[in-house]
Amino acid sequence: MALVESFSGIRGIYGKDLTESIAIKYAYAYTTFLRKKTKKSNVTIVIGTDTRPSGLRMRDAVVWIVDSNFIDVGILPTPAIEFAVRHFNADGGIIITASHNEPYWNGFKFLNSDGSILTEKDMNSLINSFKSLKNFHKIQDRKILEKNSEALNKYAEFIFEIIGRQNIENIKKSKQRIVIDPNGGAGIVAENILEQAGLNVIGVNMNYGQFSRLVEPTEDSLIYLKNVIDEGNANFAAGFDCDADRVEILLDNGMLLSGNYILAVIADDILSSSKNPQNQTIVVNDATSSIVRHIVRKHGAKIKEVEVGEANVVKEMLKSKSIVGGEGSSGGVIIQPSKCRDGILTLLKVLSIIANRKKKLDELIEEMPKYYYLKKKVEFNSSKHNSVKKFIRNYYSKKGFKMQETGGIKGGLKILTGKNSFVWFRASKTESNIFRVICDSDNKDEAETLMKEAVELFKKANEQK
Repeated sequence: MALVESFSGIRGIYGKDLTESIAIKYAYAYTTFLRKKTKKSNVTIVIGTDTRPSGLRMRDAVVWIVDSNFIDVGILPTPAIEFAVRHFNADGGIIITASHNEPYWNGFKFLNSDGSILTEKDMNSLINSFKSLKNFHKIQDRKILEKNSEALNKYAEFIFEIIGRQNIENIKKSKQRIVIDPNGGAGIVAENILEQAGLNVIGVNMNYGQFSRLVEPTEDSLIYLKNVIDEGNANFAAGFDCDADRVEILLDNGMLLSGNYILAVIADDILSSSKNPQNQTIVVNDATSSIVRHIVRKHGAKIKEVEVGEANVVKEMLKSKSIVGGEGSSGGVIIQPSKCRDGILTLLKVLSIIANRKKKLDELIEEMPKYYYLKKKVEFNSSKHNSVKKFIRNYYSKKGFKMQETGGIKGGLKILTGKNSFVWFRASKTESNIFRVICDSDNKDEAETLMKEAVELFKKANEQK
């Protein structure tokens, strides 16, 4: 395993691939990047972390050596740290997190002055700067302000404003009861925020840094919450990853609700309340289920697909003046004026829709068209990446299917196998030697057949000499 460096940020196993010296060097390169971008001799950076054991050590190493003014917001969810950059009018931000990776990992997300993560172009520039950096010096003259409480309170106000005062009142009147499982992560703050909105919250794994399940919230890692739902007579359960930008919902029947349906439900609600939905654009990545496209077209709105990556979605949302977007393959929707996927905001939005529609979540999902979204991870020899993609492309081309590619040779390859079905391939940029395969269709048998064909094809492509 080696340090993973991509437009999603920097990640590695702490103490092995990612050390404090590497952290300091990256932070220094980022500070230099901000100085050039802002043309300021002294920049102000918001810094925060999730609850991993190495987070505070990395933060201390950075703030006491790197030559910048820091606003330390402590342990907070990623969306709250991103909001803090805007609230404090900072020049940028550093989030110390490895998101859904296990606790022995850590990493960085680097932010623009609007709180969004750096674009791929800027991130590549930062990576190159890090690699060319040889020497840097320590300067003692700087300020470090601790602003955890203010950042958290203002973040709560911000997401309540997005949801709307009347919708918050409706949530309170609905008397909903839900289970939340932050798994010892930064999403623990969701309990207080949700209770302010009038929810009856049953918290599980609510001690910072005590990880009781896999960090990534999946059906397998959250299934034990079915018993908690039953015992607490709750409506459903919500599980967060470590930095709480993602949320996954386990229904009371024990089924995990696809992030694609969460995005579809929210898009449907927002477009339904729009005076001119035909003038609206919804932005998704190219791996998002066609259920979202189905809903968007129902309202006569436009949909724009971009390469996988939150930065790509946010960039296009700003360009298209989009009101909502996201990556359906992972829970966490981006709702303007927020600049990132946000698990807590997403959950509140879903709760407001339930309150307003006066229907259970599974009833709202039942009203939607059925799409079957299958995902697999397959190992491959990374040195064969280009030849594997070429092999796959040639195979489907001979079958006469239309294809679309985003992000060039390293991006996603999407094969449109039917009006309402596709197969998608892309090498992971956060997990080495892993290819992600997704099949989506409004027909279950077709989705399963497409996946079986895709996996067999990939095996042949990887074995070719």
